[in-house]
Amino acid sequence: MQRRQFLKGALYGTGGTLVALSGLGAATAALNPRRAAAAAPVSRKTVYSSCEMCRNQCPIAVKVENGKVVKIDGNPNDSAFGGVICARGNSGPSLLYDPERIKKPMIRTGERGSGKFKEVSWDEAYTYIAQKLKAVQEQYGGEAVAQTSHIGPYDVFFQTIGKAIGSPNLFSHEATCPMARIIGLNTTFGTAAINADYANTKYLLVVGRNFFEGIHVAQTRAVAKALSQGTKMVVLDPRFSVLAAKGEWLPVKGATDLAFIMALANVLIDEKLYDEEFIKQYTVGFDKWAAQVQDKTPAWAAEETGISQDTIIRVARELAQAKPHSLIEYGWRTTFTADDFQLRRAIMIVNMMLGNFEVPGGYYQVKDAGTLKKVPAMAAYAKKLGPVKVPPFPKPKKGRIDGTGEKGTPRQLTPIADGAVGQITETILTGKPYPIKAWLVHRFNPVMSIGDTEKTLAAIKKLDLLVTCDVYMSDTAYNSDVVLPECTYLERTEQVFDMSGLTPKYVLRQQAVDPVYADTKPAWQIYKELGEKMGYGQYFPYKDIDDYVERQLAPTGISRKVFAEKGLWTPAGMKPFYVRSGDAKAPLTLLATKSKKIEIFSDAVQEATGAGVPVYVPYPQPGEGEFRLIEGKVAVHTNVGTHNVPVLHELMSENTLWINAQSAAKLGIKTGDTLIISAGKYEHKGTANVTEGIRPDTVFCYHGFGQISPQLTRAFGKGINDNKLIPDQLGSVGNSITSMTFVKVRKA
Repeated sequence: MQRRQFLKGALYGTGGTLVALSGLGAATAALNPRRAAAAAPVSRKTVYSSCEMCRNQCPIAVKVENGKVVKIDGNPNDSAFGGVICARGNSGPSLLYDPERIKKPMIRTGERGSGKFKEVSWDEAYTYIAQKLKAVQEQYGGEAVAQTSHIGPYDVFFQTIGKAIGSPNLFSHEATCPMARIIGLNTTFGTAAINADYANTKYLLVVGRNFFEGIHVAQTRAVAKALSQGTKMVVLDPRFSVLAAKGEWLPVKGATDLAFIMALANVLIDEKLYDEEFIKQYTVGFDKWAAQVQDKTPAWAAEETGISQDTIIRVARELAQAKPHSLIEYGWRTTFTADDFQLRRAIMIVNMMLGNFEVPGGYYQVKDAGTLKKVPAMAAYAKKLGPVKVPPFPKPKKGRIDGTGEKGTPRQLTPIADGAVGQITETILTGKPYPIKAWLVHRFNPVMSIGDTEKTLAAIKKLDLLVTCDVYMSDTAYNSDVVLPECTYLERTEQVFDMSGLTPKYVLRQQAVDPVYADTKPAWQIYKELGEKMGYGQYFPYKDIDDYVERQLAPTGISRKVFAEKGLWTPAGMKPFYVRSGDAKAPLTLLATKSKKIEIFSDAVQEATGAGVPVYVPYPQPGEGEFRLIEGKVAVHTNVGTHNVPVLHELMSENTLWINAQSAAKLGIKTGDTLIISAGKYEHKGTANVTEGIRPDTVFCYHGFGQISPQLTRAFGKGINDNKLIPDQLGSVGNSITSMTFVKVRKA
């Protein structure tokens, strides 16, 4: 029996049941159902919770037998997710029972990067961290401590440490992923809580996103439903992605997407195809936008993008014909160029020209409790979670190292909660604007996620303290001073969180099983205990997570029992709510902008950048013998976090470099050849995948491979680490730039 067959048998026993990899006993039971049937009586239960194999936190139903997780399904009580789960979600038991998980706290004993650690007690780890942080505070001030996380329910506990220290330098991973979209929405609608109704759209234009590999279960299902109902989809992407295979592919020249979008606006205005009534009633600044796109003709855009003017005109007309039930997708990983947020603003401006806001098949503002209180007819459905009150935190003595929030600069637009995470390594190395001497990291891997791996490693060596909390010995953990083992999402309860859409929705992650490794802990407990050790106990006034949840639910009247029975709460009897579905001229009372209208011209953007409406900036294109390196997500992995999970590694253990057949022929390259990919002073080996499905001036690889921690024994060194080739380059609002790297390729 080959290894793949064995794993399939060990994981999927009779009837497709997912069985935990908990040693030979589980595998034997899966392969010998008669023996399993003759065993002792089985205790079974279903625990409703939420996934954490990616940041989407899909509602799940965890099947537990005799205290062990045997299968994970989607929560059938959530109609948006349809009771299904993706491959990553299904792999939860593989992570849970993986013997390579971090099992105990560890303190480094050798040189950084040597992999030499000693196991210690939690108290010893807390004491070590507390003493080191106190020394940094006394010598450099609280601002010399930086914190970064992947973003999740744990942040409220993790960031309490930094706030108590008096540090302003708290960061999330958003600058490496969706920040440009967030800023684009904030500056247009006054909120980033804007979603698309994909399932009911009649025409979908997608700019660089791939729903069928970068999977968000609810959205992926909605797009699939729309396509099954006859929705036309056009995909603007240099690569023939899985999504592009389901519609019309437009292989756009890299970094020219904004030219295409502006040309659409030009056609809609020139041919009077846009919704003039919507623009007049609900928006401000359209005249300035019209002036900006006046010369952005389809003929001009064809030269910029490589897409014919006839195609651009046709797409604009098709969008208009399907309005208001047509939409241009606003993107997910929005870090392509320096001014990517202006592309996202332009996309939403053209959407508003289609009049597709607050109607089925268009965009809508999330209907959470805070929003619904502004709508008298819906106020009864609004049940806002209670705050868990803590004393005021000390005010930081200095501003942030990245200039986030600084008036009169593009960084004034950057969300304070996220910041420009790529700035950290630069500041550590230069000491400007002031030193960063300690770095606390939770479930984030800057060695693989902040551009220029070698630069990040060099910065780490200059620190007085690096602490990483994770479930695996990640590349960053491997180079840390202290490593703290968090238990997995299946072994912990966390606070109630908001997943509202067209109706309010609350979800609770609930512990399914006892920790497999007794010395692993949930984040809330780790940071509460560390905070108490540091003398910050007043900022953690709750007894435990159950106490925290009860405080959240107290003002809502929602019973904890609802979550035990269904895993989520939605208002009884409330149907999906679009403000304009019954009245095309209904007031948009939900808008949170200063003008109370949709801001096509934004005063805030004008103040910050001098461009209150999007302005096209041409970017360099690859020269002779060069390729634009682009990267993206694959359906069976999440960013850089899942490549060592046994079953997911088995599904895809390494990546390849996609290269156009015409370009490959010139270089004498065939599929399977070993390549040398070079960018500046860095080189990387890779394997060729010759295909017609990519532009001749572009190469592509899936992100997250080639990890450098030897303790990730499956993922270590497997595939192309694109992060070693992409520089740590920040855009105007602090977004990490991921698609402006030019590489050369040759046979090894």
